[in-house]
Amino acid sequence: MIDGILNSLQIYKGKWTSELNSEMELSNLLLTAPEKISPVISYLFGRYDSGNVVDYITNGMGRTVTVEQPTYEWDVMIEHDKAITIKRAVYNGSEVTSSDLSVMPGIAGSTYQIWTGEKWFGPGAIVEFDDNNYQARVVSEPYMDGNDYVYTLVCTDGKDESFTPPSLLLPGCRVSRLASAYEEWSDEADIFNAQTPFKLRNQLSIIRASYDISGDAYSSVMIISLRDPKTKKETKYWSVYQEWTAWRQWYERIDRWHIYSRYNMAEDGTIRLKGTNGRPVRIGAGLLEQISPANKKSYTTLTLDIINNFLSDLCFNIRGFADRNFLALCGEMAFREFDRVLREVASGYTLMDKSVFISGSGQELTLGGQFTTYKGLNGITLTLKHLPILDDTIHNRKLHPVSGKPLESYKMILLDTSMRDGEPNLRKVVRRDRELVVWHTAGAVAPAGHAKSIDTLRANAKDGYSVHFLTEQGIMLADPTTSGILYCDAE
Repeated sequence: MIDGILNSLQIYKGKWTSELNSEMELSNLLLTAPEKISPVISYLFGRYDSGNVVDYITNGMGRTVTVEQPTYEWDVMIEHDKAITIKRAVYNGSEVTSSDLSVMPGIAGSTYQIWTGEKWFGPGAIVEFDDNNYQARVVSEPYMDGNDYVYTLVCTDGKDESFTPPSLLLPGCRVSRLASAYEEWSDEADIFNAQTPFKLRNQLSIIRASYDISGDAYSSVMIISLRDPKTKKETKYWSVYQEWTAWRQWYERIDRWHIYSRYNMAEDGTIRLKGTNGRPVRIGAGLLEQISPANKKSYTTLTLDIINNFLSDLCFNIRGFADRNFLALCGEMAFREFDRVLREVASGYTLMDKSVFISGSGQELTLGGQFTTYKGLNGITLTLKHLPILDDTIHNRKLHPVSGKPLESYKMILLDTSMRDGEPNLRKVVRRDRELVVWHTAGAVAPAGHAKSIDTLRANAKDGYSVHFLTEQGIMLADPTTSGILYCDAE
């Protein structure tokens, strides 16, 4: 939008430049003129940090961790119980290879064997199959056959006619523990399982940017005055305007980086991408890459069933934690789709309080309002927050075939922002003392002004100065299994 005509009130079209901000280029940008009284216009870009959403929900809420090294690792605890896979089953000396019911493992109190790749049950364990209406007991200590463990099982209900259907014993079927059961004066016991956590690794990225101001540009006056929305200060000087612009672009780039960056360290710890000086260029994984691929679902037309089912799937991975609050980072079109869905649902109900959508009095009434929060089943809450970079037509050039808006604008990044054992699930990670490093290289001019004495020490002889920005940071989604992405697939 900024690249084209803003509206009919725009006097002339701005021009883009990334070169030295010299006096000549200021003239080409139509921003210089003799100093005179001129109207104050709104700074079109708004506050430079107002759209820094990712930083707001991490650092802005005190959810930042400082590390000493550029590579950081963390453990993700997983469930201590699981279902294990059956590799083979044998009954009466013959292998079970089909669902033929003429074979009845366990009939009349007989025993049968299953092979698994893990020692997961002890003697006396009660196990259940993929159909948990069928149960069996491990009758003795398992023994090894090559690399596999062999369990001898018997049906638990004591009925002569009971057996385990062979379809539940075929390779690939699974078996899990219900509990255990023993006789009086027993000396056996089931075992406890210890499942080690899996380890995740990410790395910090060094992000840099700089801009130059020539001596002439430092003193140049623009034909317009600009007001910094944050400080309310006004300026007509190009150098101050450039500083405001630089800060805004800096925060925008970091926000985009935390969403879209792609991890580039190989499994052996090496990085093939090299910089000019031959050293590796580290790129950490952004949020989209960190979210588990299994939790990325597409939709063509968003419905409440799609939202409910997706939230329910995510909650299956949050067992043991009471917090079921999700924050969805969304584009404008995702907001519209979400609002449409809830309005369609609400239309089937009687609205008791019409003031929810109607305000004002007499002839001055306003109709409006938007759904931004949904309270679903089992205590699930979904709250939407706008992420402007998803609407950016410069970077998101794949368009919806009907609306013509960026497909990325329809995306919903559902984040589990809960606390786990006192630690936030989502946090920003920074290198100590390098979260924000800003400095200038002075020549004849410094940000404070021109040099006026031979005793003034400068770094170079240029008629100007350079300002440099550097940060070393990344983003960490501690448990990647509890967040997800709903995206529109309408190409």
